[in-house]
Amino acid sequence: MNHLLARRSVLRIGVGIAASMTLPGRVFSAGSAQVTATKLNDRLLLISGLGGNLVALRGDEGLLLVDSGAPGATDQLLAELAKFARNAKVHTVLNTHWHAEQTGGNDVFGAAGVKMIAHAKAAQRMAVDQYVPWEDRYIKARNKAAVPREVFYNGSRQLQFGKEHIEYGYLQQPHTDGDIYVYLRESNVLLAGDAVSPRLDPELAWFEGGWLGGRVDSQAKLLAIGNEQTRIIASTGGVISRAEVKTERDAMATAFDRVSEAIRKGFTTEDMQKGRLLDGLPRTWANPDKFLYAAHKGMWAHYNKLSHSIV
Repeated sequence: MNHLLARRSVLRIGVGIAASMTLPGRVFSAGSAQVTATKLNDRLLLISGLGGNLVALRGDEGLLLVDSGAPGATDQLLAELAKFARNAKVHTVLNTHWHAEQTGGNDVFGAAGVKMIAHAKAAQRMAVDQYVPWEDRYIKARNKAAVPREVFYNGSRQLQFGKEHIEYGYLQQPHTDGDIYVYLRESNVLLAGDAVSPRLDPELAWFEGGWLGGRVDSQAKLLAIGNEQTRIIASTGGVISRAEVKTERDAMATAFDRVSEAIRKGFTTEDMQKGRLLDGLPRTWANPDKFLYAAHKGMWAHYNKLSHSIV
């Protein structure tokens, strides 16, 4: 294929696919939401339908939240929390990453003086305007109150809240460049945000640092936490098992090898899509072309980490 024509084809396909990607700014619509609240034990509540999944932990200090729901959903979130822990106030919020579906309640909680924790990159992305390349526009920075002040970079941290020992740590670029996990040790519950997505197509936010290699490594890290009985919660879907995470990790690892090899052979994104590189993997895809586009874009940002030289 002529290289100029190939490049033009990739650009046409890329813009179309990019425009369909989920942007971190959707506002919650109360009229269309189906909210479910599921008790995981006597002190843990899983709330779905108010943006990304979030978990509330009840302790003597009040409530700890892992993620805070979508913009516009905070009143309904507070109503659910009041049913779970009457008169308890939110004391601490941990954000698994910066997207609005996970951080929409930060404005309210931050203004009330709630302690908020996130990875430094997530806080940085909330604090400044974010460029959307395929639309040539910026997503405006969040209000100052919404930006977590307690941040960390690498490794993991420990936190005691009520009867739970909590470990939270960095996941290096599985979805964005500011993802973390949160492990509630006594309850044996692991929250993974959008680093895992066994029931929907995985999102590789390549324009925010996410890439396929980071997803493989991060899922291997998640599988090393806890045991076979660990209940895992992603941003979408209900409670998932280690086996489901392993299935996705295996699919991501094979996809990484295939895309790496295709890049070394000089394949364009369109070549990879026409070659159906995701066929035969141990999971299905609603939009394999979109995933391959994002995987290819992310790979070029990490060309020095591919398994063999591409020069």
